[in-house]
Amino acid sequence: MKSNYIFFALTFINGIALAQTDTTTSPAPQIFETPGRVETKIFIPAALMAGRLHSVGDYAENDGMNNTYFLYSGDDAWAVTTGIALRTRIREIYAIDKLREMSKTDEFTKAIANAGKQKIEGVVGILTNPLGTVQNIPRGASRFFGRIGEGLKGGRTEGEGNAVQNMIGINKAKVALAVKLGVSPYSYNQELQKQLTSNARAIAMGGLVVNAATAAVSGPAGAVLTGLNVNQTLQQTLVNSTPDDLRILNRKKLFALNVTRENADAILMHPWYSPWTETIMIDALSTIGVDPTAFLADACNALTEEDAIYFERLAQVLARYHTKKAKLRSIRTESKAVCALDANGTLVFPLSCDYAIWSERAAGRVGEIAALVQGEDDIKGIAVWVDGKTSDRATQELKSRKIDLATGVLDQK
Repeated sequence: MKSNYIFFALTFINGIALAQTDTTTSPAPQIFETPGRVETKIFIPAALMAGRLHSVGDYAENDGMNNTYFLYSGDDAWAVTTGIALRTRIREIYAIDKLREMSKTDEFTKAIANAGKQKIEGVVGILTNPLGTVQNIPRGASRFFGRIGEGLKGGRTEGEGNAVQNMIGINKAKVALAVKLGVSPYSYNQELQKQLTSNARAIAMGGLVVNAATAAVSGPAGAVLTGLNVNQTLQQTLVNSTPDDLRILNRKKLFALNVTRENADAILMHPWYSPWTETIMIDALSTIGVDPTAFLADACNALTEEDAIYFERLAQVLARYHTKKAKLRSIRTESKAVCALDANGTLVFPLSCDYAIWSERAAGRVGEIAALVQGEDDIKGIAVWVDGKTSDRATQELKSRKIDLATGVLDQK
């Protein structure tokens, strides 16, 4: 994902080369790590590697920050970039299977009959590729290296349903059912949305009863709320609120942080931020409690679902630093990257990635951010906080430059 952020960007240009004489030798070129194949088991728990309906390839392709995994289910195969997206897709495979199973029961047939012949507008416009709809571009951390254009803005995100579904309770039933199945009710997966909406209609209009046992998913599906890194209060808000309720809540939080109406609209009406994604991101920014305008300006550059989740994670990384390490006093942009300055003068760069290596681009980027300590009086030190892993080489290179590094910062503790 090639734009501003992240601590790895375009190669830093070295100074003017020194003239050489016959008695001098050129300095040995620095050797960098190169992107390539990595073992999946280093990043993905054994329980997720294979199940009744899926398997994950033994190797993934690393691009310097993110891994692309290879997921198989029956005759289908997908290349899935980032471990977060892989976990999501695996949960969706099992949820779809369970929903299809539920729709074949006598109880479902009776419930649909009870629902009558009322026409309910289906989920329209759901993008058919749940793994990323903009092809041939990097995603998330790997894309945000240079400046990109303003993100598209629109109304509702795909998967929210419509006003009719809201009025008759289908959306409420869909959220409750999705949570039971361990998936997001606002997923961009077309087949999942089709199955969720069909079963939710049977629940809301036909009296279909779905308890925990009925919706139990066999296989490594996992609970979606557990993986969101949010507290129980926010979990309840996500489950019990309509998309419009969440938007109202989010708008209030942004106004309390002195965000303008225009900037609030830009993020709240952005098509790639689902109600859950924007709520989690804004809750994290609210936890920090400083003006997030600089953060939101970059977040509006999201072009894919993965990009939106990337910014959600960045906000959570900064909130974790704020609550666990030191209070943040401002959020800003330095060297074309979102960062935050803490009360002690440390400039914190958040990073969400699978596996960051010491590439030539990484070395250049680190050189740029390390130079900030000499260039600005209010910056006393640099820290990089990462939700994923870094290579041993990258870790040592940062340490040698007196850059504080923390990895796996959003892991459950």
